[in-house]
Amino acid sequence: MEDSKIKEEIWIEKYRPVRLNQVAGQDDIIERLMSYVATKNLPHLLFSGPPGVGKTASAVSIAREIFGEELWRENFTELNASDERGIDIVRNKIKNFAKTAPIGGAPFKIIFLDEADALTSDAQSALRRT
Repeated sequence: MEDSKIKEEIWIEKYRPVRLNQVAGQDDIIERLMSYVATKNLPHLLFSGPPGVGKTASAVSIAREIFGEELWRENFTELNASDERGIDIVRNKIKNFAKTAPIGGAPFKIIFLDEADALTSDAQSALRRT
C-alpha cells in the first residue's frame, strides 16, 4: 500500500494538528509557543505530560511554522529515546544532524528527543557535551 494512502487511513495521523492553533486544551502554553514562533526566537524547551496532550504535535507544529511546509523536515529531527537510548545515538545521529547548517536560511534546527528520560547516563552526559 502506498505511504500516502496508509497515512490517510490512520485516524490519529489524519487528525493530528499541523498548526499550533489546532492543538487543543493547552491554551496558555500554545499562546507562549506562538509568541516564540512569531519572533523566531525559540529557547530550549522541555515538554512534559501524559500521553496525548500534544507534546509531539506541538513540536512538529513549531517546526512547520518556523521552517515552512517545504523545509521543516530538513531542519527538524525526532528521535525516540525509548527505542534509541545509548551513547551512539548522541554520537552519531544527533551530532551529525546538529553539525550541518540549517537548510533554507533558517537560523537554527530543532532536535526533538521523545522519551528523553529513557536515555542512558552515558548518552545524557554525551548530550551535555554536544
